[in-house]
Amino acid sequence: MLRGYSDYIEYMKTKQVCREWPPAPGSYISGREDLISKLPDSLISEILMYLPTKEAVRTSVLSTRWKSLWLLIPKLDLVASEFPDSSAFVNFMDRFIDFSREHKSCLHKLKLSSRKNVNDPHCVARWIDFLVRRNLQHLDVECLVNRKFLEEMPLSLYVCDTLVYLRLHRVSLGKFESVSLTCLKTMHLEENVYANDVVLESLISSCPLLEHLSILRMVQDNVKVLRVHSQTLTSLRIDFYFGEDDDYVDDFDKKDSGVLIDAPRLDCLSLEDHCSKSFVISSLSSPAKVDTDVSFDLVGSVFRNVSLKRSVVRTFLTRLSGIRDMTMSGTTLKILSYYIVHEPLPQFPNMTHFYAVFYNSDLQKLPIFLESFPNLKSLVLELEEFEKNELLILSSSNPKCLMSSLEHVEIQPISGAEPEMKLVKYFLENSAVLKNFTLRLGCKRMDEEPIIFMELLRFMRCSASCEVDVELEVRVTLLHLSFRFLSYLSIQSHAFPKKRESVHSLWKICEGGDDRRLLISSTAKTQR
Repeated sequence: MLRGYSDYIEYMKTKQVCREWPPAPGSYISGREDLISKLPDSLISEILMYLPTKEAVRTSVLSTRWKSLWLLIPKLDLVASEFPDSSAFVNFMDRFIDFSREHKSCLHKLKLSSRKNVNDPHCVARWIDFLVRRNLQHLDVECLVNRKFLEEMPLSLYVCDTLVYLRLHRVSLGKFESVSLTCLKTMHLEENVYANDVVLESLISSCPLLEHLSILRMVQDNVKVLRVHSQTLTSLRIDFYFGEDDDYVDDFDKKDSGVLIDAPRLDCLSLEDHCSKSFVISSLSSPAKVDTDVSFDLVGSVFRNVSLKRSVVRTFLTRLSGIRDMTMSGTTLKILSYYIVHEPLPQFPNMTHFYAVFYNSDLQKLPIFLESFPNLKSLVLELEEFEKNELLILSSSNPKCLMSSLEHVEIQPISGAEPEMKLVKYFLENSAVLKNFTLRLGCKRMDEEPIIFMELLRFMRCSASCEVDVELEVRVTLLHLSFRFLSYLSIQSHAFPKKRESVHSLWKICEGGDDRRLLISSTAKTQR
């Protein structure tokens, strides 16, 4: 048993690891044995696997034995831009493929980022064709190229039974006879071009273990209707890229375009699609979380034509009525604000969390939206900036959730405009079980913040125990001011001079830029 440093030195000498221990200052440790080099090649390659590929390759200069050890690493991560030119990148990969073929080595993980010019040869498909036949498990291919010069993926890719992870960025997926991706669990398809709708549909539905799928579409990807059929899928993201760098021409024929999703186990769905005209979604389970930014091909001045799309919108909302968590863009919410003029929203009995971006013109319909969320617990509102003369008229009715379930409300940003403060007052005076109310200030001038604080002190509070957090930016520091009200806080008019003095002293601290959290507890008699 080694008891100290001296014992360790003697141990090193008996093992004859070095001639003298400790080594002389400024000199290298001269060893009689290279313990690392005595390790088997397989173990060294496992160690090198934890290094970036670029650093692992550099170990080839250590000795003759180390020259080819990095080639045994079961992963490869290459970025073409790190090579002097395209030719050097291609030659490097070709030599790696030749070595793998000669030594029958297996690569488990390949991450490849290539940038191609018009005259560069097509090599990526050839490399993939070889590697997927050798038990490849993780494939990440990124081709930074104009859509006119995409490489078509080899047929062998579609029948790789060992693939667990697949990411394809800017490639072409042609027709195939069969698909057998029996182990694939995660797939990311980004800015690709497909032979037709059936190719993409078959690729998705032929993965019996697929759990996570993201599709970033291009406008000209040859897919009219995106169909997602999966009995195992739990997470799905669909987005659109408009291809400004691809000599983009908006000739997408939106007639009969749409999205059809049949994934009964889906619990996370993100839709950002302003090209498709319709969305048909199988009923989602109550734990599902949905992030939606869709316009049903209604944009700009034609928003008012939502009456022509009532059945499409109704079907979309009905299929989502069982979810518990929703994030909604301002565009989608504006469409719904026109929709509710013609017919009511369906009920969302399981909805507990709602994050929405509200345009000012739609904010007056907020109580109508809340009526559809009877069990809502958390609400986050993101507002656009109000003009000075804008008005806000809110319904005097109290939605059920305000009286029985709403516990957390957050509003951002707040600049102190009259409509914003009216909205704040609406929640404070009508939310009976509110526990936390957060205001994120976006004031342009420091002198606006004390005014907001004074307004907060004037408002009646319906909740007997409510914590109000005011978050503001003071120079470059985010300062938190927390005001905890243990009862209804009512300040009589004659008490304001004293309170105003306290408020200004607080703001004097704030102006110092200190990063601190101030907590004020106050109790007052309830004003009935």
